This record gives sequence, C-alpha cells and structure tokens, in this order.
Amino acid sequence: MFKVGEYHEDVARDIANYLKEAGMKVDVRTYSAAWSDAVDHLEGRMSELKDELDVEKFRDYERYIDTLRSVLSRGATPENFREMFQTELDPEVNEKRQVFRDIMEGNLSPEERKAKMENFTEMMNDLGKISDAESLVYEVLSRNKINIGEEVGDRLDDPIVRIPYLPVDDEEESRFAKITTILTFNPRAAVFIDEFSATLVDELDEEFRDEYEDEFFEIYYLGEIISNLMRSSSGKMDDKTFSEMCFFQREDDGDILKVKGRSIDQQIARSLEKNGILKIKGDGVKWRR
Repeated sequence: MFKVGEYHEDVARDIANYLKEAGMKVDVRTYSAAWSDAVDHLEGRMSELKDELDVEKFRDYERYIDTLRSVLSRGATPENFREMFQTELDPEVNEKRQVFRDIMEGNLSPEERKAKMENFTEMMNDLGKISDAESLVYEVLSRNKINIGEEVGDRLDDPIVRIPYLPVDDEEESRFAKITTILTFNPRAAVFIDEFSATLVDELDEEFRDEYEDEFFEIYYLGEIISNLMRSSSGKMDDKTFSEMCFFQREDDGDILKVKGRSIDQQIARSLEKNGILKIKGDGVKWRR
C-alpha cells in the first residue's frame, strides 16, 4: 500500500472520498497521536523581573497589568472581559481589525488599499501587542488564582507574572527561568491506496488536484512508474530489470524531474500480482499478458 499522507480525521475522510470516487482502492487507518512543545519563561513577582527585562518591554507589561486592574475594577465579567480589555488597551482595535479584513479580502479600491497599506506595518504591530497583552494577563490571572468577577484584593499590587523569553546560550541562566511543556493528544488518520490504484489518477476530480497538489503530484508519478512498467511488459522480466524500470527522468527546458521508485519495486510487484497483472516467480516476474 502507498501512504498518501497523515491528516486530521476530517481531512482524511475528504481525501479518501475523492480517491474512492476515482475508483481507487483506499484504506483509512485511524489512530491517536501526541506531540510536545516546550516554551521558556521567566516567572516571578513583577518587581523581581524588572531587572531581567529591557526597559521598553517592562513598560509594556506594566501597561498591560494596569489595564487589567482597571478593567476588573470596573466590574468586568467573564463574558465581556476580553472586549473591555482590548478596547481599553487600544480604543481603535476594532477599526484596525476591520481594515486588516478589508485588505486581506480585497474589499478596497486600489486607491483605498494604497492609503491603508501606508500604516499596515504599524497597525499589525498594534494588533500583535494586543495578542501579547491578552496572553500575559490570562497567565497573570491563572498564576495569581484570580477569577474574573471576584474580589481581587491586593493580588495585583505586585502580581506573579510568567513571561516567554529566549535564553541566550552563552549567558548564565536566570534564577527566574521556568519551562512550560505542552503535551497534546489528537485523533489522526493515515490514508493509503493500493499502488496499482495510482494508474487511475486521471479520474481524480479537478478539485482534488487544486486542493491537494502534493498528494496529486505523488500519486500521478507513482501511476507513471506502473504505467511505464506495463507498457514494457512482455513475458518474463528479471528483478534487476523490473527495479531499473521503477526509475525515470524527465526534463523540460533545463528543469529536471527524477522519479526514484527502485526502493519500492517489491511493493509495486506485489500490488500488480494482487491485481492479476503479473506473477512473481523466483528472481523475476512473469507478465500475464
């Protein structure tokens, strides 16, 4: 079997449906997968981390926490906290997001787009800071055991903060250095086709070719290997000849494509035998036609 790829289950089902509609023999195997990611942080009281951060970055964090205090003191609830926090931090946040959407979706005339693009970098920096601010304050709420809507007391006077940072190899590790490790489990699915099915590549829907270009490319040239073998089929063929024919090269105006299938020659032979195209005999194959 040829593995088309590994995907989220929904994507795997979509791909499998396209392949089945083309008449290919498809096998979808579901499984659970996990991956981990580690992020370096500094954690300590805000006052303790002052000397660990550059002045501008520390001022940004102070502003984010000041905004958090203000929003909570004005009675923010879990439902409206995010909107209140963002708009107090940057009253023009919604307008900036709308401009971004208009640019990305092509909703502006050429003149309007040119005018908006003049401030695009600054606008994206502003939106990026809002995202950073949200990450920081939600971490502050978690580390200081504060639930939105409850009495805060003095817990935000000098709160515990946990800030991502990039350690420098030749510097002594900070005493505030911590690591966050995230282990994520997700359902996954692998999609396989019988190698001989690749010869049906021309039956694949145009949408599949457009949406899954890499998969189409690989299936197409697997099909070409098998088609080349079948075009040369006659009587008996030894293993070496069969294997050599699983390689070919094409050139177009100096661009070269090398298709190297020698390593899967036995899998291809078994697929062709299973589909009644040849018979594996000793040190070679015998074609049935």
